[in-house]
Amino acid sequence: MDATSQRTSIAAGLEWLALIMSLTVGTSIAAIIMGNRVGIPVLSVYWEYVAAVYRLAPLILVALAIGVAASVALRREARPIAAIATMARARFHSREELAATVGPVLLMPLLLGAFGALKQLLPIYRPFEWDDTFAGFARYIFFGRRGWEVTHGLFSSPEATLVLDRIYTAWVPMLFAAVLLYALFAPAALRARFFLSLTLGFVLIGVVSAFFFSSAGPCYARLIGTASAPAYDGLMARLHAIDAAGYHLQALEWQKQLWIAHEQREYGFAMGISAMPSMHNAVSFLYVLTAWRARPLVRIAAWSFALLILIGSVHLGWHYIADGLVAWAMMGTIWIASSWALRVWRPLPAPIRRETAVQPA
Repeated sequence: MDATSQRTSIAAGLEWLALIMSLTVGTSIAAIIMGNRVGIPVLSVYWEYVAAVYRLAPLILVALAIGVAASVALRREARPIAAIATMARARFHSREELAATVGPVLLMPLLLGAFGALKQLLPIYRPFEWDDTFAGFARYIFFGRRGWEVTHGLFSSPEATLVLDRIYTAWVPMLFAAVLLYALFAPAALRARFFLSLTLGFVLIGVVSAFFFSSAGPCYARLIGTASAPAYDGLMARLHAIDAAGYHLQALEWQKQLWIAHEQREYGFAMGISAMPSMHNAVSFLYVLTAWRARPLVRIAAWSFALLILIGSVHLGWHYIADGLVAWAMMGTIWIASSWALRVWRPLPAPIRRETAVQPA
């Protein structure tokens, strides 16, 4: 292949990045228009998200640098600086590769800003009305029992609840770290598929599906007056008792803040209530999909995190079990669709089916 043909082939591989950019811009415009229609300063909320994400970037970069240094040290490289330099050259050897690496990192805060703003608008355009339906689904799965009754039976100690609470909270920094990790270290095909799936997930799962299946979640069942609310009184009483015993559950603190903001119509960073489908579970399952052909230890870690997020989402009152399972199914469908799209575009030299999970070089 001559130089001109090679440049054309690589440029074609950026079609996935163009789609991510289009979805990000389109979602941002939709958020601004919908906010203006109901008199909400969505643009300021949007920039709050963007600024908050970029403020966290230095911390994530430091953690990433430590991880790279540790990886080089464990491999006992004779010339560690040269090894890191080689790794960097491989990632930024062309303008196309630079765009494919840096582009998603710059676009993700904008996508999160649009998602965060729209999430706060959803109850205005679509009041919560699906909670009872999803609450009843669990009884078919657990033979008449609620999901929280099963999780609290298995993880009955306050210490177990505290661990689940902290793991659930770790989802946010994990997402930021994952964006940088996949951008900088994932093989080209896996990088494209991850970011395309992540973007489609936030748009189709976090916005479109959340609009059509508007629900608040078990922790707000009593507050929104659902018929199934009494079934969750025991859950919330148990969580408050654990918190009062000195365990300080961050879930309860956030649930309170979100409800106050919802009632008083305060809009800002990390606000908004939406249960179905669960983006926590969707993104966590995406990590499982990317690790499908990775080393056993990586697969085990990915599955463990996804399962703990699923359990924690029910255990802490954020979600009905249906919210997580539907999110898994939707992300799995998006993952398959992204593979099809990348094959149609034929942008990448390596078949996607042979990709491995992210492995720092």
